[in-house]
Amino acid sequence: MTLVQGLAPAEFLARLGADPQGEFAGFDAFAERDVELQDSQEPGCYGDCMSVGATSVPGHGGPWTLAVEFDGSIGTDDRLMTVVSAGTRIVSHFRNINALRLFRWWEDGVLRTAFESPLHRSGSTPDELTEVMARVGFDLVDGGSDVAMSLALAEELTGVRVTADVLDNALYTTGIVELPSEEWTGVVIDITDAHGERFYREFTREQIEQGMEQRRTPRA
Repeated sequence: MTLVQGLAPAEFLARLGADPQGEFAGFDAFAERDVELQDSQEPGCYGDCMSVGATSVPGHGGPWTLAVEFDGSIGTDDRLMTVVSAGTRIVSHFRNINALRLFRWWEDGVLRTAFESPLHRSGSTPDELTEVMARVGFDLVDGGSDVAMSLALAEELTGVRVTADVLDNALYTTGIVELPSEEWTGVVIDITDAHGERFYREFTREQIEQGMEQRRTPRA
């Protein structure tokens, strides 16, 4: 779910380079169309293109665009949002079926605050939101959080209150966005166990490829 200040839905989709797919009245109609679009993708291509539905909503300073995806990552993709947020504010939060949650706040092309766990924040101003995060319920000591807190934090930053009624009755301007391809340069393993112990390691692509080559080489 992504909130964009001052851009109309069609303008937001245009900045993403979306292929227009028409308008759909109501959440159910948009959801049905999303399923059709995903089912029509070639085998092995799922995730390369994402469907986005955008609608206009009131917020701080005037109209905002609310963009919705189903298990999509457009709104939290730094490669896209850094460009799309030029001259405006974008607030996005994401939760997938594995309960992974991400929160992003961009301001005029700059990622101000980003986090998965509220304890591990990044961005140009990672601590800018700590006061409001605590006010809406985030536990900044033990790391507790839920979807309702992300919604509340987004509302504080945008003035947009997202309700079931807003989602159910919106007119969605839709488009298909192709995710930018990018060669991977490394892997980060960041795991915190049930006892609060954190394991963090970064591996470069070169290290991984060297390790794979060593495993392939027969031992004498």
